[in-house]
Amino acid sequence: MRNSLLKYCCLISILVFISSCAVERSRIFKIPRGSEYVFDTLTPTVNSEYKITVGDKISFSVLTNNGESIFLNQSKTDYGKFGDGEIVVKNDSTAYLPLIGNIHLVGLTTVETEDLFKKEFSKYINDPYVKITVSNARIVLFKGIGSSASIINIPNNKTSILEVIAMSGGIPDRGNSKTIKLVRKVNGVRKIYLIDLSTIDKIENGDMLVQSNDYIYIESNINYIQEFAREFQQFLAPVSIIISTVTLYKAYTK
Repeated sequence: MRNSLLKYCCLISILVFISSCAVERSRIFKIPRGSEYVFDTLTPTVNSEYKITVGDKISFSVLTNNGESIFLNQSKTDYGKFGDGEIVVKNDSTAYLPLIGNIHLVGLTTVETEDLFKKEFSKYINDPYVKITVSNARIVLFKGIGSSASIINIPNNKTSILEVIAMSGGIPDRGNSKTIKLVRKVNGVRKIYLIDLSTIDKIENGDMLVQSNDYIYIESNINYIQEFAREFQQFLAPVSIIISTVTLYKAYTK
């Protein structure tokens, strides 16, 4: 009896270990145990305006006479509209702009890009008015364990991390609001910031502005008992089938 109990306890321990390993394998952005890793510091410069990079799609609209046609009845006339379109920033940091040719855009903010377009188009029209947007601006959001992830389009340059979380449905039930990680590439260097939204005095962290190509990871609190039960059920099902088959076979061969 004692040996049977010991074997049973060993089996349970092995299953718990296997279950915990299976859960941990689905976690991402983990800090290695024993590591002295330090997160990057949240500073005002973190909220600096997004700068255009390779692969960005830029939608633009150009109007003549400093955009006066915006205030006219556009349903009757397209007077004042010079043109619009979409361009893609190539690997050489340039994009081909119709009529203008290749222009260097990587590293410019949207405002600086608008000013550059105005300067170039002023060679062909009077007082150009230019409005641009990065049409493929998006972030990737991971919510906890497993396959819960989504790509969220950023509506404007003033979208905060709290707004992104709200757009995704909020922090999940088992999500850890204290350990939200934001990964961003700054001047070619990958930075990782730790966002704490667990208490009211940390609410200013939620005002951090997201940028295109950010990764946000909301870590989950693991319920090991629940995960063990799930893993144990998966293990128990084939075992039950085998036991049932053996029992039926013995009963049939008697």
